[in-house]
Amino acid sequence: MRVAVAVDVGGTHLRVGLVNESGQIVRKEKKEVGANRRPKDFFQRMAGLIRETAGEKIKEIAGIGLGLPGICNFKEGVVHQLPHFPEWRDVPAARLLAEDFSCPIVFDNDANMAAVGEYWKGSAKGLNNFMMLTLGTGIGGGIFLDGKIWRGDEGFAGEVGHMTIEADGRSCACGSRGCWETYAASQAVPKGTTAETLAKAADGGDSKALAFWREYGIYLGIGIGNLAKITGVENYCLGGSIAKAHPHFMESCREEIKKRTYPRLAQKVKVLPSALGEDGNLLGAASSVFHEVSASL
Repeated sequence: MRVAVAVDVGGTHLRVGLVNESGQIVRKEKKEVGANRRPKDFFQRMAGLIRETAGEKIKEIAGIGLGLPGICNFKEGVVHQLPHFPEWRDVPAARLLAEDFSCPIVFDNDANMAAVGEYWKGSAKGLNNFMMLTLGTGIGGGIFLDGKIWRGDEGFAGEVGHMTIEADGRSCACGSRGCWETYAASQAVPKGTTAETLAKAADGGDSKALAFWREYGIYLGIGIGNLAKITGVENYCLGGSIAKAHPHFMESCREEIKKRTYPRLAQKVKVLPSALGEDGNLLGAASSVFHEVSASL
């Protein structure tokens, strides 16, 4: 059975998995991104982790699927901008990885990879129209229409985390202010704590933690309500590390969606927690490799 190497680059961690055609992750490794994020050095570390994960199967892999959290040119394999990696501007990501590996390389935005993963093996299986929202360091968006990723005219569609929620709101890593992800991603978490810590506190009934998650759900619902009105898409799948806390914010999120959308649309909008968690990105990257290789035969 063929295997693919799947790579998921996050704001804080780099994850590599070895995935077979049945969608089983047979091996995976995870490392911190680290302080040195210069592209050349970063891709050398990535190549090392790929070799470590693939082990003896390195010569048998069908290809490498790479998901990155930023504005990516799918056709050219170039990362134009990663808001949380300020050193990255027009980085030839696919070419840098190809310096170490001769197999096919498939490259895309990480939220698009997560959408493909959920469509293949997760909560969005059987849904031809949905939007993937990855809630972590930022908010990524993968738009899935008519059974495939929709990229827009220039290929950059889905950068939903940077739509403005507050006209003169919080400063964002992208250089703007009031972006959705400053209210509904890890940037919204108070300094000195983490989303995981707040989720555990809410599990124990802590009033401040419960209040945080309620407000978080309100801002998440505002954004989803806007997206539903603009696109008409009814299904939204939530992935990423923060989505694990969904029991604490889903109610206020759904309440806010009802307030922000037309009654007929509000009745149809569904917010679905990911069935795959962080593995969705890896499965989507692997699926993209198998699809690309099959299409080239």
